[in-house]
Amino acid sequence: MKKFFTLILFAAICLPALSQKKTYVIKGTVEQINPEIKLTFNDWGFRSGLDIIVENGVFEVKGELEEGTYPRVASIIIMRGKYNVILEPGEINVSFDNRMKITIGGTPENDNLQRLNGILGKYDDASAATFYAWQAAYNKKASEQELEELWEKAEEAKDEAREMKLKILKENKNYASLVLTLGLTRYEGAKITRQFVKQFKRFAYTNGYQLMKEHYDAMARCTDGAMVKDFTLPAPDGKMVSLSDFRGKWVLLDFWYVKCPWCRRLAPNLGKIYDENKDKLEIISINVDKESDKEDMIRVIKEDNMVWTQVNDKTKKDLPKYFGVTGFPTLFLIDPQGRGIAMKVGYCEAGGLRRFLNEYIK
Repeated sequence: MKKFFTLILFAAICLPALSQKKTYVIKGTVEQINPEIKLTFNDWGFRSGLDIIVENGVFEVKGELEEGTYPRVASIIIMRGKYNVILEPGEINVSFDNRMKITIGGTPENDNLQRLNGILGKYDDASAATFYAWQAAYNKKASEQELEELWEKAEEAKDEAREMKLKILKENKNYASLVLTLGLTRYEGAKITRQFVKQFKRFAYTNGYQLMKEHYDAMARCTDGAMVKDFTLPAPDGKMVSLSDFRGKWVLLDFWYVKCPWCRRLAPNLGKIYDENKDKLEIISINVDKESDKEDMIRVIKEDNMVWTQVNDKTKKDLPKYFGVTGFPTLFLIDPQGRGIAMKVGYCEAGGLRRFLNEYIK
């Protein structure tokens, strides 16, 4: 009986300790002392939109963490930049230099984040340099040939960076790696994303993991050979159009909206691809503007000479959610049997579209 009482007493003593909250403190410095600089702290779903007071270039944020809710990512917003910081027990050190470049550390996951950012940043810089070269030429209205050549170089650099970054992130199982992986997986199909969903399952309590899982679920429906559900939507003239109407041909789905500048810049390139492949390829552009914007949609279709199939999903969410669209424009390639093959996010030169299609259409 005495032993039983001792066990109960031991449990009663330990229970409060097990349920204790853990404290974190973010200690930061800002080299650029400017009264107009404003910092905001966002701990999504816990403390959001908290203004940070900076005195003599120094600031501090404190908080408590419940067991099972950390590590988790929060952010510090300064001017137009948003910077990740990982919340976990201990003292987290953050500093912004005169160029607003962030250095973080002090706790294990923030040390990991700083280290991985340093490694991956080298690949980002190399890729960005080629993209900026293309962008400068685009802004100067360079010739089509020059733009195509620069875009191909930018694609090659981006693909090389992607492969190296994916390799490095697969080798790192920590939470910081999950934070950085989220920026990559939104561009990936089911096969790649599946690996990371499995790798980071122990962080399933975080919003980031849930977003990755949602993206994987969508890609599992729409890429890597999955049978895509049929849909029926109205064309501008009111005629109903179904995906199954084009069974036997390759189909390229194009999600766009009127006020998306890169969507409109993509349209002429889609036109070139359509002219070259319309015997075996149909393009279905899915506009997601509201019914009240129908006149603008019709105007843009005419102005941009979008002569291929046009439909509208005025819900702006049904099909985009099914396909896991997170940005515009986004393209999905569907094979003649109705299976989703691959996804491509963002603007692309015509040559890039040809290379994308040639990977699958022989």
